[in-house]
Amino acid sequence: MIAGVRRRSVEVEWPAAPSAIRLLRHDPASPWLLLPPDVRAAFDRIVARGAALSESPMGRATLGVKCGCNDAFMVDAMDEVGDVMSVEHRGRSGTIERSLLRPLLRGDAVAAWSIPRSRSAIVWTHGAPGVPLPVLPSGAAKWLAPWRRQLLGRSDLHGSTRWWTLFRTEGADHTRTRVVWSDFGRVPRAAILPVGDQTVPLNSCYVVSCDDVRDAFTLTALLNGPLAAAWLNAIAEPARGGWHRYLAWTVSLLPLPRDWERAREILAPLTERALLGKPPSTAELLTAACRAYRVRESDVAPLIAWCHTPTTD
Repeated sequence: MIAGVRRRSVEVEWPAAPSAIRLLRHDPASPWLLLPPDVRAAFDRIVARGAALSESPMGRATLGVKCGCNDAFMVDAMDEVGDVMSVEHRGRSGTIERSLLRPLLRGDAVAAWSIPRSRSAIVWTHGAPGVPLPVLPSGAAKWLAPWRRQLLGRSDLHGSTRWWTLFRTEGADHTRTRVVWSDFGRVPRAAILPVGDQTVPLNSCYVVSCDDVRDAFTLTALLNGPLAAAWLNAIAEPARGGWHRYLAWTVSLLPLPRDWERAREILAPLTERALLGKPPSTAELLTAACRAYRVRESDVAPLIAWCHTPTTD
């Protein structure tokens, strides 16, 4: 059979067996992966030298917190006055108990390596470990009251009378180091949320929680590098303008280097540098990733060239 794609207004065709265009070559139900032979060979080299993230101790990514009514829970935290914080949202102002406000992270605000400071906050109506509070304190109750009917109508509530409930709160657990990235971009942008950082990623983000901080640093360096970007862009759901969707299933397939301890020694220091204000260059990240996978840069050059996109949004 003849496989082909339109690439930058040019038709590209090549002969291919059916198994050669499946993402998983031995699974007849696997989706197609239309890559020219040299690009597919480079893609498969990374597969052969790794194991999927979902099969590692870090496991699959989780979606960020879901509100079901962003306007109710999202505020700008302005000034601290004793035990309360003055807040604003769309021209409305009020006060909410400081203990019920946490920093908020939207996908479009995720930057590589670390998260920039912002006034964006979420009304956090849950106690540990993510269970909704039995009763809201007065400030939060007054703030959320105008949305009560709308919040009661959310399908995820499943009949609960705690209409202030948030959903999918696993990604907000700050007892472990978290790697977080935006679900949408030209290349992945991954950042570190250290233990104790109460930032709450929204459901426009994905999160991997790590027991070992060096695992988090290593994964972050991989995701911010051009090799992982090229591999993921080959399978990620495309959008207009060269953008892609970095969904949980997509990133969970990313092969991690089989010699993970060696990969940590090579890659984790790059994230440490970045967090100190000295981020590595794209060339450094590529060289380090190739060392971690034990491949030559020439081995993966066709994949990087085929999937090349600008390195910043």
